[in-house]
Amino acid sequence: MRDLEPPDPRRIGAYRLLAQLAEGRTGVVHVARTQGGPPVALKVIRPEHVHAPGFRPRFERDVAAARHVRHRYLVTVMAADTAGRIIWAAYPHFPGPTLPRAVATRGPLPVRTVRILGAALAQALRAVHAAGLSHRDVRPGHVLLAPDAPRLTGFGGSGILPTGRDTEAPRDILGLGHVLALAAAGRPAHAPGGEEAPDLADVPRALLEVVQACLAADPLVRPTAADLCAELAERRPFGWLPPAVARDVVERYAAPLPALCAADTREDPAAKERPGEERPSTRPFPRRRAALLLGAGALALAGAGTAGLARRRTKAPRGERYVIGLQADLTGPHAVLGTGQEHGVTIAVEELAVLGTLPFAVDTRVVDDGGDPRHGAEAARELAADKAVMAVIGPTTDAVADAVAAVYGRARLPLFALSAAGFGTGPGTETVLRGRPGAARAARAVARLLGAELGAARVGFVEPVPDGGTGTRRTDAVRTALGGSGVTALPTVRPPAAGDMGPAAAWLTAEHADAVLYTGPPAGAGRLAAALRAAGFTGAGLAGQQALAPPFWAEAGEAAEGWHFVTPWCDPDADPAARGFAAAHRGRFGIRPDPYAAEAYDAVRFLADAMARLRGSAALSRRGLVDGLRAGARWGIGRQLAFDAAGNYTGAGPVAYLYRVTGDGLEYRAAGV
Repeated sequence: MRDLEPPDPRRIGAYRLLAQLAEGRTGVVHVARTQGGPPVALKVIRPEHVHAPGFRPRFERDVAAARHVRHRYLVTVMAADTAGRIIWAAYPHFPGPTLPRAVATRGPLPVRTVRILGAALAQALRAVHAAGLSHRDVRPGHVLLAPDAPRLTGFGGSGILPTGRDTEAPRDILGLGHVLALAAAGRPAHAPGGEEAPDLADVPRALLEVVQACLAADPLVRPTAADLCAELAERRPFGWLPPAVARDVVERYAAPLPALCAADTREDPAAKERPGEERPSTRPFPRRRAALLLGAGALALAGAGTAGLARRRTKAPRGERYVIGLQADLTGPHAVLGTGQEHGVTIAVEELAVLGTLPFAVDTRVVDDGGDPRHGAEAARELAADKAVMAVIGPTTDAVADAVAAVYGRARLPLFALSAAGFGTGPGTETVLRGRPGAARAARAVARLLGAELGAARVGFVEPVPDGGTGTRRTDAVRTALGGSGVTALPTVRPPAAGDMGPAAAWLTAEHADAVLYTGPPAGAGRLAAALRAAGFTGAGLAGQQALAPPFWAEAGEAAEGWHFVTPWCDPDADPAARGFAAAHRGRFGIRPDPYAAEAYDAVRFLADAMARLRGSAALSRRGLVDGLRAGARWGIGRQLAFDAAGNYTGAGPVAYLYRVTGDGLEYRAAGV
């Protein structure tokens, strides 16, 4: 990344440029953003290509085709202008690093990491090929490493083609083979300019066969993207990077972007918006009538069953349409939680469209706040100002929750919170529905899990104290819940949040604790895990959802394995009653459900039920919907949904879910009620 220089434009369309990211064959890529929006990678085509014969229509077809392909691991076009004097395309911004830079800095990646990387990229290519297209520029430099998973860039702007020719999809697989070879061996399979057979001497034996197959000289014998998805096996992305690389990635994501200076606010005359120019979309997934029906046991149906139900649709009154908003972190540190919610919302809304049983149309509007409280407040004001939005699901994190509750409260807009628990009960929270059980009830579930599932007899507590703080005593509720259970609760240790966990680990080991409950941020959890292992601790480590983030793995290293996490979200793959939803999710997005996908699906169906019930007796309003939601109940995939008059969760549960860290990510253990 380099600073802008005097010849560089300061504004392109609705975007203000912040810095230059890279230079490609046909254009320059900048990091840019709209007013209050998340950062984007903005590709600006060089003038000599703009005026080259045939370039403009080819680029226009390229961008138009790419926009119809969406996949979590594929970075594709958000917005574009192919008609003006300046041609540009905007993509989600991922700070990197690229795969070649990571390998050059840290060496070859572990086998597990390479398998996760290959599976993710194969899933992205499967989505591209399923759309009848090919990427045509799969190479290591187009692979970005992110905290949750890799991302494949270069799609939509590099000359994508229909896959009608037999060599196009295999060409993508060849490129993927070179990606895997570099990641596994730490060097390219070919010397620069070399034409000889690939040198795979440094590729580990566990990966050699699949890399050789991808690099086969005969395109017809190379595996398909679907073959590679099965061969490499799907892995949970949590903790997918080795510790040193994870630290590098987290540092890049934490680094601030260049700030706009006063001179940057001036208009660029050549780049003013023209009538008809497309502005950035806040809705990453196009509305599609997917053949996915999730009936009473979340059973996935398709084909003829879908067609039959579609013919029995209830026609909505002309023009009557309501929107369910989603405010989520889709590009920030908790993007895996926000993406899960986005996927669940998408499946539910598409299902409602196919079923056609509502007396109105339901749409969704998604706004990405990046996990930033300032952007979160702006996103909340944007959704609240849209009169079609009748309810909002979100936000993703507690930090943003504090910034948005009053905005939605003033607008009398129902706010259905799933992953965020940072809502009080005072003024400004009158419209909040707390989709998570309260602290006291969750503490009782954690206490039962400590005894029944982890077999703990002596439990230690570690609650980090923020710099200059005194602690929040979050462990006290669990300590109280353990009373009378026969489990000994040791005194709480409160080390500095950014301090050394060694003394705490040594004390817990000396006190013969056989389980440790940690309540704090992820980096501290990782340092505690490493310190406990170094101290010879052999018991169970347990932490909450707030610690379940990349810094935990970066700090814990190998000590992460065996730790447990208790979360409010279920695993549809592990619950027989939810496996229909899991199958539908795979059919729609090509991956297993991420955290909160099932809960977000349940939230949409709960909201739609209440809206239909109220619409039958009176005109639908936000104020009326708040009361109607608190009076309703629904059994969902994850848990029963029911609330009291203050918006607190009163359903039957389950309250919490227990997971264990394994070499492949997170493994579901049990549910707590």
